[in-house]
Amino acid sequence: MAEIHKLLLVNRGVSDEPSFFSPRSPVEMQLGEVGIDEAQVTVALDRIEQARQQQESVLVFGDYDVDGITATAVMWEALQAIGITAQPFIPHREKHGYGLSTRAVDEVLAGASRPSLIITADNGIVAHASLTRLAEAGVDVIVSDHHQPEDAGYPPALAVVHSTKLCGCTVAWFLAQAIKRRFLDDYDPSTDTKLGLDLTVLATVADQVPLLGANRSFVVHGLPALRRSERVGLQSLMTWANVAPSTITTTTINFGLAPRLNAMGRLAHGLDALRLLCTTNRDRARQLTQVISDMNSRRQELTAQWLTTARLAAEAQAAERVLVVASTEYHEGVIGLLAGRLMEEYAKPTIVIAVGESTAKASARSISQVNVVELIRQVRHDLLEVGGHPMAAGFSLEVSKIKIVTDQLHTLARERVQPEWLVPGLELEAYLPADLVTAELADEVATFEPFGAGNPQPVFGWQKLALTKVETFGSDKQHLRLKLAVPTQSQPVTALAWGKADLAEELKAGNQIDVAAALEWNEWQGRQSLQLMIKDLRLSRLGEHL
Repeated sequence: MAEIHKLLLVNRGVSDEPSFFSPRSPVEMQLGEVGIDEAQVTVALDRIEQARQQQESVLVFGDYDVDGITATAVMWEALQAIGITAQPFIPHREKHGYGLSTRAVDEVLAGASRPSLIITADNGIVAHASLTRLAEAGVDVIVSDHHQPEDAGYPPALAVVHSTKLCGCTVAWFLAQAIKRRFLDDYDPSTDTKLGLDLTVLATVADQVPLLGANRSFVVHGLPALRRSERVGLQSLMTWANVAPSTITTTTINFGLAPRLNAMGRLAHGLDALRLLCTTNRDRARQLTQVISDMNSRRQELTAQWLTTARLAAEAQAAERVLVVASTEYHEGVIGLLAGRLMEEYAKPTIVIAVGESTAKASARSISQVNVVELIRQVRHDLLEVGGHPMAAGFSLEVSKIKIVTDQLHTLARERVQPEWLVPGLELEAYLPADLVTAELADEVATFEPFGAGNPQPVFGWQKLALTKVETFGSDKQHLRLKLAVPTQSQPVTALAWGKADLAEELKAGNQIDVAAALEWNEWQGRQSLQLMIKDLRLSRLGEHL
């Protein structure tokens, strides 16, 4: 196991084993370690102190995805803790658009309780025009964000608390901690019932930031906090998602909790998701969870409905190195999901555009080799707004510019995206002999948890495994369950292949197969057994690798 241990560390670029396997609590980290400018935080704290002393109207301006909602909750609770009754604001996707938009600023300035101080959470770093307007209107703004700044640099805010090393919620969390330490006498994080680590793990996992360094620390220390969270809204959400708190992992966050919280911002109003996180009323929590779960079901239906036509449009661009798919049918709340699915299936950067009457909204997802937000910014002069990360971005444009922008992006991609980057494939840690399908290997792999972006679950190649049983399962019999004979186990090992039931007809007991699979422990009714999670498979062929 020592050689495999070293291999996994090398493949993840880990040189400091103690900090990887036993990361410090985020509470012990300094601002500079995570790329946050301490001087900017000091400016922010001084302005918050003024607002506290003069009982000013303060607004926390968030975003409608999991990262933005949790960031808003963390910041709002910190202000509440020091005696500032702040008003949270979550923009409506269709009404306001993304972030600190002109439409959102209009509504804030026209409101009855017009704020004198705005603190953003997970947005604002590219809102140059809106921040200029707010400054002219006499409203101070503290920007808390993690997105990529534009080439022009930071926007004209009073203070900018920013780092691209974190997600938006954890940037807000560091500011929230600084607020509590400065304004609460003898503040002790160990007794803080609203420390917020349960929210930071949700955001860190959902926003797909690399789970290394500080991000790994937030997940390692956040998962236990989430499992024992006293938030009645999260408890209700777990119940509806059929997730036992003690079993929460990054996988259950990604596929059980985060999609439900995201659904509100995609198709309705993210404010209800924020209310769920912050409510202390169990009946209210159950009501909100019902609404959120219904909206998540609707989100699943719409995604499935439009995926077929999106695939057809993608296949028509087979020769292109970036996919650009547009339709008047798409709801802007699900275009990010469509882009993600197409990117995974075609192994190309993908942009999906929801076309409105005069303007269109686009969402992009990318492969690791292509910084999609920088690619899109090359056509900035033909766009209305653009922002995002290297792996995910969004923009808006006039409908009349869609073809122009599409042609420009196709041309840019031909120049900048190498063909070899677009070859679908699996990255294997190593090829292993069948006699390493063992409890010892499963235990070794488990020490590298939690898995996620930047620290994927290890996938190994195994060849010539003997197939003893083939069956399908799932509501539509869409999944494949195999039994494999391996020399180290007295009983066949179960192997699951999600969505690969179409392979069942060509597989028979007695075949030998090659698999790319992750080895893990399966727990069922108090019993543990080894299990292979298959990513790809084929009938064995002499002398060939997968």
